[in-house]
Amino acid sequence: MAKSMTGYGRAEFTVNEDAFIVEVKTLNNRYIDINIRAGERFFGLEHRIREEVKRRFSRGSFTIYISASGGETLHQSLNLEVAKTYLDAAKTLKLKLGVSGDTDVEFFLRLKDIFTSGKKTPDADSDWAAMQKGLGAALAQVDEWRGREGMALKADLLTRLKNLERNLETVEKAAPDINERCVNRIKEAIERLVGQGVDETRLLTEAAICAERSDVTEEVVRLKSHVAAFRRYLDSIEHGEPVGKKLDFLCQEIGREINTIGSKAADVSVTRTVIEMKNELEKMREQSQNVE
Repeated sequence: MAKSMTGYGRAEFTVNEDAFIVEVKTLNNRYIDINIRAGERFFGLEHRIREEVKRRFSRGSFTIYISASGGETLHQSLNLEVAKTYLDAAKTLKLKLGVSGDTDVEFFLRLKDIFTSGKKTPDADSDWAAMQKGLGAALAQVDEWRGREGMALKADLLTRLKNLERNLETVEKAAPDINERCVNRIKEAIERLVGQGVDETRLLTEAAICAERSDVTEEVVRLKSHVAAFRRYLDSIEHGEPVGKKLDFLCQEIGREINTIGSKAADVSVTRTVIEMKNELEKMREQSQNVE
């Protein structure tokens, strides 16, 4: 299936009584780039997260957010020994210094250190076992999203490729006429210049060189080869092969041949066709850069 590099996924997972949300956003990138924002608790699991992403994907810029859903549950217990120490101190103050006042429940509730947190030290293995399920679900959504986008990309690329092939046929048919017109123009120039005493042999040599330089046959052959390869790579997408980099490279090669044709074939009709080919190629390049 054709896949783009744009996608999104979201899932939830729980560790003991704590609930978390994992979100994954992806954009295009020449390689694979993974940014993780997981907080202090999961800092030690970042390498496992990266490996999980790399196992499923080959290209793209990934941003992964992991956050607590409504905050982590805190378990607090009362430290009676500390509370008793405060109570004894209050009694001593009243007895020894004559301090007045009631030592009630509100007094103790204002003392933060009589409560101890029951929060357990995170266990990496149990945290990962729970997170892996949530991360896997989010990445599966990303993969599905990228698949939908990818099919649309492939359809558009095929349309652009057909337009490019049609323009290439126009150039190929016009090539012989371009050479013939070039030779005729040179002959006319020679006939004018010979009468002015210019060496005819030298002019004929220059004419042959000029005609050869305007021949775009080789460029057309190479361009047809690149276009055929582009189509083959698009077809191979259905087998799950990542071809984005290859398509991007072929766009560069196709552009090189189109530019050469435009510079060699100094013909108005071909120039218009070359401009159309460049426009189609630019759109193909933009789309190819988002194919995995």
